[in-house]
This record gives sequence, structure tokens and C-alpha cells, in this order.
Amino acid sequence: MEKKAIILSRVSSEHQTLEQQTEAVLKEVEKDGYSDDNIIIIEDKESAIKLSEEERNGLNKMKEYIENDPSINVVYIYELSRLSRRQLVLYSIRDYLIERHIQLICIQPYMKLLDENGKMSQSASLMFSIFSSFSESEMALKKERFMRGRYHNRKSGKIMSGFPPFGYSVNKEKYYIVNEEQSAIVKRFFSEYAKGNKSIADIAKELKEEGLFPKTSFFTLEHNIGQWLSREFYCGNQTYPQIISKSLFDRVQIERKKRKGKPKRSHKNRFMLKGLLFDVTSKRPLCAMNSGDAYYISHYGGMTIKRWRIDPIVWDFSKRMYRKFLMNKTILQRKLQKELVTISKKRETISTEIQSIKDKMDKVEERMIFGRLSDHKGNELLEKLTDQLTEKEHRLFELNNEAIGKQQQISDADILSDINEDAMSLDEKIEIIRKVVKKVTIERPLRFTAHISIYNRINDTVTVYEVKGKNKTEISLINEYNRKEKQ
Repeated sequence: MEKKAIILSRVSSEHQTLEQQTEAVLKEVEKDGYSDDNIIIIEDKESAIKLSEEERNGLNKMKEYIENDPSINVVYIYELSRLSRRQLVLYSIRDYLIERHIQLICIQPYMKLLDENGKMSQSASLMFSIFSSFSESEMALKKERFMRGRYHNRKSGKIMSGFPPFGYSVNKEKYYIVNEEQSAIVKRFFSEYAKGNKSIADIAKELKEEGLFPKTSFFTLEHNIGQWLSREFYCGNQTYPQIISKSLFDRVQIERKKRKGKPKRSHKNRFMLKGLLFDVTSKRPLCAMNSGDAYYISHYGGMTIKRWRIDPIVWDFSKRMYRKFLMNKTILQRKLQKELVTISKKRETISTEIQSIKDKMDKVEERMIFGRLSDHKGNELLEKLTDQLTEKEHRLFELNNEAIGKQQQISDADILSDINEDAMSLDEKIEIIRKVVKKVTIERPLRFTAHISIYNRINDTVTVYEVKGKNKTEISLINEYNRKEKQ
């Protein structure tokens, strides 16, 4: 059986050519007496961008030929670096060839792996040791220099990767700039919170109602605002332009400490339907009387209604609707859990993709370090990869927020699964009412008769009750309709 030889050529820079390398090795192979029919040439241009040295096409092809053709007895390379620049990989290839009694011949500098007895020669052992150590240390040194350059870029404010925080955008030069639209919202929630009369939930509710965060759930937005209020970079530094003043930021932190552990509000002068009642005719809200026994409109001829007439109706409605809603708690939770699993899988996939992009960026940087890739071409590749990374990180950010919202919904369904009216405080009742009721309108078509319309937040329906009587109350359901269908 005639013996065969493999020529392994690999380049990782546009400044090198496979033809020149293969031609130089081919001359040595022909000197050793191998004919064209017994020479297998493997040329690889893709190795430098692979995530792992073991994934190089050339090395994989070489192993495939060796394992399928027992007549192959030698592998020729131009220099040891054509196998690998990594010590661990280089030694693994060496051991692979020794185990199969395959000779390895290097042209520059000249070296034979096996001696006449089929064992590794002393010169080859020494060359492997020197070259691999030198190559590894050189790589580490150049990487350190390169990373130091990246550090200086970051210190000067230049962005290497990542999605900009809310309030900022990124310009073509890869620096953070103020996003005018978003920064106005940042200034707003810092200022509103610093005044001390609005909670984070109040601010989130206002922003949602104004349609400023249409794709973000209330719970997610509330969580995000809480996080944003603690971000000192909004005051400005080398990386982030200033959006708010340091004094405003400090006032917010003082206010947050002040509110932390603050006891719950007293039930005194707390009214079940405060802020929910409106007069149909004047379209004005009803206020609570100081005496606490009625709601009224403070103008001549305005609407007045006793609390004992309307509070029980709205509370009973809210309680029934919420119980009905929670009857499907198990089904709801299962649905939410399935959605969470789907989100989790998506997050894992995107996290893997993000890591893959980062690995590719490292490889590009490594090629630039060793001069196998020009700065111009390398920066172009890094820019494309950075854009991909930003997009993936943005998507991961959205999925994380979505997961937080789902978790909150599951938590809500679990916490409020049982409505024990006797044990409930006024605040707890008010909380349930506001989860169910969007608003309540009152109309008086006749004396001692009122039409009470309750707008259901859960299913967007309107339920209308008629209340009759002066001293005793007769309540009857007169209408119920879907708001969207009626519109």
C-alpha cells in the first residue's frame, strides 16, 4: 500500500495567501518522494473567526482523512502556528498524531515530530515547549495591551457595547448622548418623587394613562422607575451626559429613606370611593364631606349622595367581580407559568447568542492584536457585532421586564386568592376596589332616584344600577354593556 501525505495550509489574514504557503510546503513533500496522486492538500481560510481552535475546518478535515485512510503516514505544515497558537490545543494535536503513529514535519523551522523508532524526538519536544510557551505569553501580553486600550476608551466615555439606559441614545462615534424625549420623562419622575406627594406607583400610573409606555406593564414600569431613581449616573459623569442635577438626585434619595419603613396611613378620613366618583351632568368629581357621611360637588345645585347608599353597592360589585376573577386563579397561574417557561427559553437562547457575539468580538480583537486583521477591517467587524449585541441585549432587557410582569401577576393572584371581608382593613378593600373599578358615574333622572354606572377595569364593561328610595334603598340592575362594542 502506497503511503500518502497531508499538506495542511492555513491563513488568517488577508495579507497572507494560501498559494504561497502550500507551494513552499509542496516542494518539501515532493523531495520526500510523494507523487501528486498521494498528496492531500487541505487549505483553510476560516479558522481565525471560529469560536474554538478545535472547530477549525482544516483540523477537522485532517482528522477525518487520517481516521478514514490508513495509508496516510505524514502531515506537513509550514510552521507550528499553522496548527494553533494555543498551548493546550497544540499539545492535543501533537498527542493525537503520536497515538496514531503519524509523522509531523514542519518546514520553518525544520522539525520532525517522530524519530526513527516512532517516538517523539528530543528536538521536537523542545521546539513544542519553547514555541507554545512563547506563543501563549505573546498572546497574553498583546491582549493585555489591547484591553488596556479598550479600558481607556471606556474611561473617556466611548461605548464598546451594550444597550443605553433609559434617557440616553448612542451616536455614530459610540458615545452616549441625551435622548430628549426620554430625558424629559426622567426629569419628570425625579421631580415628582422629590416633591413627596406621589408614590412610585402614582407616577407609573400617570405615565401609563398618558400612553407614554404602551408596551410596558404597570408592574414592570413601577419596578423600572424604582430602579431608575437610584441611578446616580443621571447626574452626569465621563460616560453619561447630565440629565438631572446632583441636588435633585440627593433630595430623591433622602425622600426614599424617609418613606422606607413609614407606617401605613391612618383610616381616619379615608373614603372608599374617593377619586372614583363623577357627576354625569357636570362631569365633575365628587368630594367627601368633612363629616364623612356623604360625597358631594361643591357648587350650587351640585350632586350629593350618602355614603351608605353607594359604598356598599360598589364594594359588593368589586368583591363579586374580583372573586369571579380569582376563581380562575389556577387556570390563570398555569397560563402565566407556561408563558414564563416560554420567556425563559427565549432568554436562554438570546443569552447564548449574546455570548456567541461576545466570543466573536474577542476573536476579532485577537486577530487585530496579532496583525492578522487590519484595524480598519477589524473596527468594521466590531461595529457590526456591537450593533448585533445591542439589539440582542435590548431584546433580553424586554424579556426580563416581561418576566417580572408575569411574576408579579402570579404573585397578585396568589396573595389575593382569598377575600375575607371580616378580616380586611379599609385600605385592603380600597385596593381591591381600585383593581376592579376604573370609575363610577352618578346621574339623577328623578327625585330620590339615582343611576350608578360602574366601569369595570377587568373586562371593560359598564354595569348600571338604579337606586330608589329616601330612607330605604331599592337596588336593581338595569343595564350592562361592553364599552368597546357600544362605541
